[in-house]
Amino acid sequence: MGRLAVCALCVAFGLLLLGTAARSAAPSRQALRTCVDRWNQANMVGWGPDLVDIAVRRLVPDEVHNVGSYGRTPRCVASIASKLHQLTFVCVVNDSGAYDCSRFSDGAPPLRDRNGKIDARGVLRLDVALGGTHAAPPLAWQRYPHVDGNIHPWTSSGKLRSGLSFYPDRGARFRGHCFKGSEYTRDPAALKCVSDVQFEACYAPTRNWNRIGAVVACASAGSTRFSRFVISRRS
Repeated sequence: MGRLAVCALCVAFGLLLLGTAARSAAPSRQALRTCVDRWNQANMVGWGPDLVDIAVRRLVPDEVHNVGSYGRTPRCVASIASKLHQLTFVCVVNDSGAYDCSRFSDGAPPLRDRNGKIDARGVLRLDVALGGTHAAPPLAWQRYPHVDGNIHPWTSSGKLRSGLSFYPDRGARFRGHCFKGSEYTRDPAALKCVSDVQFEACYAPTRNWNRIGAVVACASAGSTRFSRFVISRRS
């Protein structure tokens, strides 16, 4: 085979590789767009204004230490450089499509790269537009009122909203005391409840929640099923 023919084959093979790379790059751009959309759909008003690096990747060990293990499958991960605390916080998309965030950051890697900003209202915008992508359709749980991805489960009359449910009691309920506030959201309605384990974020059906026998509902971000927590002593 002549040198010219070999060169032609090389060029053709190179173009094939470029075409394959372009096709494989498109899903990654869409995946990144979905990460941004999932953040903004979750009403993340408790975060920002700060710089952020958002990517589809695995968590590093120091991040797992803060937000827990999510397996080895790459997920949407937002690393947030907090100007106020001079720390890096991490948020990761869970199986419900909501961001689990932690304000614990001991040992978390510092933010060296950034590709976007979170404004004072919690809206995330990338530094560059992702052309050729489409908006991620909303998830079913997002029809409920929610703040920082956490559903407000109670109606104004103190009933669980239609479509939401408690896990079966199976003869036992979690009991203990609750505090105002949560490490996982700045939602002023959120509670932290403690028995032999700790629950966050929790929500009470009425403002008069700190009384013996009151029931609050606790769930992770995006979850439509709640643990029933009964206040057995006042905080």
